[in-house]
Amino acid sequence: MSGPVSNSMLQRWLAAAVILAVLLAVWLILRRLVSPIAWSMVLAFLMHPLQRRLTRKLGNRPSAAAGILTALTPIAIFVPLSLLALAFAQQVASLTASVEGGNSLFDAARWIDPEAHPRIAGAVAWVAERFDLRLADLQQHLRQGVRDSMGVIAKSSGAVVLGTAGALLRFFVMLFILFFMLRDGASWFARAVTLIPLERRRRYALLSRLGKVLRAVVYGCGLTALVQGTLVGIGFAIAGLPGFVVFGVLAAVCGLLPFGGAALVWAPAVLYLAAMGKFGWAVFMLVWGGIVSTSDNFIRPVIISRYTPVPTLLVFLGVIGGVGAFGLMGFIVGPVILVLAVELFNFAEGSMARSR
Repeated sequence: MSGPVSNSMLQRWLAAAVILAVLLAVWLILRRLVSPIAWSMVLAFLMHPLQRRLTRKLGNRPSAAAGILTALTPIAIFVPLSLLALAFAQQVASLTASVEGGNSLFDAARWIDPEAHPRIAGAVAWVAERFDLRLADLQQHLRQGVRDSMGVIAKSSGAVVLGTAGALLRFFVMLFILFFMLRDGASWFARAVTLIPLERRRRYALLSRLGKVLRAVVYGCGLTALVQGTLVGIGFAIAGLPGFVVFGVLAAVCGLLPFGGAALVWAPAVLYLAAMGKFGWAVFMLVWGGIVSTSDNFIRPVIISRYTPVPTLLVFLGVIGGVGAFGLMGFIVGPVILVLAVELFNFAEGSMARSR
């Protein structure tokens, strides 16, 4: 008996070792393509309803439908993002030059002119007297802090522009994969689903829930932040403030935060306009910013009314941690992974409660 048993165990260990070796080899081959593959999967999932409708309209020709959608993707995504990246880099450079050249924003003498701004001058004098602060030191620290911030942003935007060749290559790899994901992704997914160790009804209930969560994260959080960032940028442009693209992008990022949101960008702009004596534009920016910040209460429910509400804390933690772990892809992958983990826990908890 020991001979057959030992041979059987040996065969299992060898099979497990071969499987692990193959998986390791696959990882070594695909590890540099994780980002394009992940983006193609997310886009294919979001575009699946379009793929399905277009396939029907084209007489059940999934290859033609996938080809059309893949061809339209660069126009809908790459062209706007390229223009945004170029404008962002140019405006960051302009803002950096303004800081280095002594822009009036950092001209403290103008801000505390008793004739122009008596209240600001009085407040600054009160603070300086009680905390032993010198105006020149405060001005230098302010200028240095903003210079450092602009330097970080400039380095990031410069990396995007300088890495155009690599980004283009990854983008076209993503498009190539996207075509097959659109055409064959549904069948691949159906085969993969059978590997989940759950009965059919519970398996598809879980997948339906996770699909709603993914759409809620992308549409409810991503589009809401995008709309708010766009509105802030428009407001900056109307008010004649510099760097409206830069601050629009920052407002979109802040729109993902659970506190402050876009107000972290437009509120300082109101103070700046008031300090510069442009009180009419300051009032405009205050009203415009209030509309932008409250628009979240109207936009988000409309977008995610059909999907699962997503906790703001999970989105915040997912974005911060996801960007650190996965780069730009982390904006989507981070929140999705955390929310999916919670949903899996809730699903398991509900299943255990029903089995008792």
